[in-house]
Amino acid sequence: MNIKNLFKKDYIVGLDIGSASIKIAQFKDVEGSSILVRGELQEIAISTAEGTKEKEIVSAMRYLLRGIDTKRSRVIAVINCPQTTVKKIVAPYIPISELREGIMMESKNYFPFLINDSILDFEVLGDFIEKGVRKYEILVGTCPMQTSNFYVSLLEKAGVKPAAFISSSYALQKLASKISGKSGEARCFIDIGAVYTELAICKDGALVFNRKIPVSGSDFTKAMTGLLVSDKGAVQLSMEEAEKIKRDIGLPSDDDARVIGDKLSASQVLAMLRPPAENLVNEISRCFDYYREEAAGGSVNSVTIFGGGASLTGLPKFMSDALGVTVKIGDPIEGLTLGRDAVRSGGRITHCLDLAIGASLSELKNINLLPEHIKNEIKTAIKRGTMKAVITAVIIITALFFVGMKINLGNFDKRIAAAKLELASLQPEMKNAEARRLAEMVLENEPYWESVFKELGSLIPNDITIRGFKMDNGSILMQGVVTSPDGQQILSDFISALEKGLFSDVKLVESKNLPEEGSGIEFEIKCWIDYER
Repeated sequence: MNIKNLFKKDYIVGLDIGSASIKIAQFKDVEGSSILVRGELQEIAISTAEGTKEKEIVSAMRYLLRGIDTKRSRVIAVINCPQTTVKKIVAPYIPISELREGIMMESKNYFPFLINDSILDFEVLGDFIEKGVRKYEILVGTCPMQTSNFYVSLLEKAGVKPAAFISSSYALQKLASKISGKSGEARCFIDIGAVYTELAICKDGALVFNRKIPVSGSDFTKAMTGLLVSDKGAVQLSMEEAEKIKRDIGLPSDDDARVIGDKLSASQVLAMLRPPAENLVNEISRCFDYYREEAAGGSVNSVTIFGGGASLTGLPKFMSDALGVTVKIGDPIEGLTLGRDAVRSGGRITHCLDLAIGASLSELKNINLLPEHIKNEIKTAIKRGTMKAVITAVIIITALFFVGMKINLGNFDKRIAAAKLELASLQPEMKNAEARRLAEMVLENEPYWESVFKELGSLIPNDITIRGFKMDNGSILMQGVVTSPDGQQILSDFISALEKGLFSDVKLVESKNLPEEGSGIEFEIKCWIDYER
């Protein structure tokens, strides 16, 4: 029974829905290895009308999703607003079912804004003992309900049903966990977007500090649109002209003597861009100071910048000189397995794909900021897939039967042998069909067990085979066997893994050795589902 593949999608798609561009990263699982088959960016036209802006976003998403079967894909989107964030907190060691209520009651101590009308989700990172008291270490995510519903509406108009929403800081943390670095080093990852700049400090892949910085790419563009008076007269650039000069010239050095388009000198461009650059550096420096206090003197070892703002020529050197730490433009595809022509624009846009790639690395059991009613919807594709697999198997077996009836006696043995080989080749599909049939029977009267099957599928080790399920009033009874000489240890580890997940009050009802000595253990486990986890 292949429970792990019952709900598996063919593709994982990360979407970064930004204010100036939409980015996509599409991955495919091939023999257990994730391959980036497509990374692309589509810019959004500058518009002040909200209705027009929304149409531009939907149009850009439809373009990026062209050729992708979204029904066979798990789409995880990054959303961003001032109140969409994650925060690492410490909470009392109380039942998991009571944690959500406890976090909501203490939210004013964690977030500088009200979260009464917000979606809240959390991920328990572990527990520890502090001064003899056991406590939880938790990562809490929150997003305004209005923002989440707005992004759901956008994706629906683009023909997409999202599997998860995550914040940009969470996407940066997921990306950081995949980018190699020295053990114990504190690394800072910064995404400089058009409207928001997200800063995340990670240590050994774990998020230890994050903050939104009120300086972004648009501040550099706006700084160049002010009236400038020189010996050549008054000059005032439009937003389009400022954006072009910012991209073409960047942040000039102090000794740059160029004249740009007979309008500006390089020194004038530097004079306009220096204030937002200094503001950005000052905000980052304050974050480092706060982290240093929290980490009892810990320092940041490196800074990696991503996003459209990272394209500003000269910015990494300016930041490095001011912060006294190495600053480089990040390459989020480094270390990934790439399909042919996966990123057609090459290095020109790869640093902008950070959040989309980080989103694709998120799992459904992680923090998910989708509205609750969407999380609990039943995916009817399970039943459709079940019927298709069963019907296909019946047709093939029936056809083989009638062909066998017509085999002449002289070739009977040879034909039977060939039929057996062909039938053997169908065994994986027939086993999958049987597993789907079992899942359909279970889910028929229990509409919210899909997440349970996903959790269970991720926990079952290779040495354990589940032979049967029985569900009743929120409980699940599992019968199976452990085929290993270390059966008792494997079974004990399996029970411990169940208790740390969605399952509670896990009990070993019965266990006994199989008749053949040393062949394994037959067991029966009963547990209950904690829907609050």
